[in-house]
Amino acid sequence: MIRQRVFAGAAVGLLTAVLGLPGTAVSGPRRDSLRYCGLHPLPLPAGVTHGEAQAVDPTGRFIAGIGTRITDGVWEQVLLLWHGSRVTAVDTPLAGEVTGISTAGVVIGNGSVSATYRPWRYRDGQLTELPVPGTVSNVWANGINARGDIVGRGSVEATESQLPLRWPADRPGTVETVAPLTDGVANAVLDDGSIVGTSVGPGGPPSYAGWVRRPDGGIRWLSVPGKPRAWAATGRGDWAAGGVDDTPEEGDGTPLRWNLRTGAATPVHPAVGWRIHGVTASGVVLGESAVGHGDRVTPLPGVTDEIRFVRASAIADDGTVVGWTVGDRLTPVRWTGC
Repeated sequence: MIRQRVFAGAAVGLLTAVLGLPGTAVSGPRRDSLRYCGLHPLPLPAGVTHGEAQAVDPTGRFIAGIGTRITDGVWEQVLLLWHGSRVTAVDTPLAGEVTGISTAGVVIGNGSVSATYRPWRYRDGQLTELPVPGTVSNVWANGINARGDIVGRGSVEATESQLPLRWPADRPGTVETVAPLTDGVANAVLDDGSIVGTSVGPGGPPSYAGWVRRPDGGIRWLSVPGKPRAWAATGRGDWAAGGVDDTPEEGDGTPLRWNLRTGAATPVHPAVGWRIHGVTASGVVLGESAVGHGDRVTPLPGVTDEIRFVRASAIADDGTVVGWTVGDRLTPVRWTGC
């Protein structure tokens, strides 16, 4: 199986699961990296008691996430949009998770319809489902670029495999597979149209490898010799980030980043952790609770007597990180200067 982030289907289950997670220990940061890193809670609309900031556009201007409203014991999830000091709540049954937001403020995410996962796009005040191939059972949108191209994956039950998918901005209402890759997922789409993802490796199963597919169809495999499993979880500019492992089975692995121009792999400081949530155009890597600048690591502040741990979800090119803190409630936050 290819490692993927999958959202919880119900608000109660999401909150229970998150509150039950242990904190993430980060060791060995240089202390000067903590000097300028600041935590800033994001406002919640009236009636919304919990929230997660899950995506930020590359400029750091637009932030999107999911909130929870509890009315007479009934839990409802809403789409949350932040622009400056303003927050907007959008009621929709598809408010499951947000996975990306473009520099134009177009938001993508996924929700459950009759126990089936479906991708959506929110643009100009309208939330619409994206078209899905007839051969798949569940579909997820994972990334969006500046011009509005969207990529993701579809699950094919008959073959127990995944299809990397693309929704091209210049052909609205269409979806296509990312040929010739099979049993894979598309995780990010760069502004030049290149796609970053993971699939069965060039040698066939059980190996897996990351890849970047250029607009002309050319593919560069992202792997490390002697490592049977590699994955590219995210990409931006000339960089992709993910990890490698010594066995073809799921495991913690070692975090890495790849230069997409040369294919060269560079280790990411292990204190960042193997769950990579973002990379900037300059190659800064985001983990669950730390930011990696080459050999320097900045743990994200926020843990107090009231806050058990913090979780990051996305990073902008200006270094803005978004996520949430976990105490007696989930609080959406952003970090700057980290």
